[in-house]
Formats: sequence, structure tokens, C-alpha cells
Amino acid sequence: MKNFIQDVFAHVLENPVFDEILIETYFSKDYVQFVDHLQLDYEDFVLHIKKLKEKISKQSIEILHYAENGNIIFTNHHVESLLKDGSMVKHKVLAEFTIQNGKIIQCDELTLLLEGSQTEKNLGSEM
Repeated sequence: MKNFIQDVFAHVLENPVFDEILIETYFSKDYVQFVDHLQLDYEDFVLHIKKLKEKISKQSIEILHYAENGNIIFTNHHVESLLKDGSMVKHKVLAEFTIQNGKIIQCDELTLLLEGSQTEKNLGSEM
């Protein structure tokens, strides 16, 4: 399942193009995400991804650590984002993904701004 998460990162997050079909490929319509003291449903998550594509010109994700237990995948990863204003931000992300019927149905995520403007500390939940 590590390849599955790498595909999600590459096709949905690192891809500079907003493509709702790709989101539907990897995420259940019943998807729920807990991040930055917020709860996002599927529609909120789609809006979040759309906002990221409006704000970010390039994003790269490096998985530092990975663990798998049944249908649960845990990642400790870094996300570097080049914003369209030319600034760079880097976040550390701890994420626990639950997979059901070949799609992500839940993500419980903690994000920490490592580098960049404090105004971007909630980039992981911005809509």
C-alpha cells in the first residue's frame, strides 16, 4: 500500500493541475479528514485541494517514515511548497490514512510549519 500513498501524493498533491477525477480515484465520497483542529468532509477536501492549486506553483513530498497495519497507513513526511508569490514553505506532516474498498476514507493529520511564513502554518487545512 506504500505505492498507493505515493501515487496519491504524486497524482493529487504534487500534480500542479486541479483534477477532481483524480481526487475521486483515490478518495471515498465518505472521506473525512481531521487536520489543524478542523474536520473536513469530502466536499471540503476538494475545496482545500482546489485552493492549494490556486496558491502553490510546485509541491514536493518526501516520505521519511512509513508504517502499515491492515488497512491503515501511517506516514511521517515533509512537504515543500513553492507558492505562486515566490515564497517557500516546508511542513512536517504525520498522517494516518484509513483505506476502505481501495480508497482513502479517513485521514487523521498533524501538520507543523518547519520553514516559511507563519501565515502559511495552516496550509494543510486552508479552503
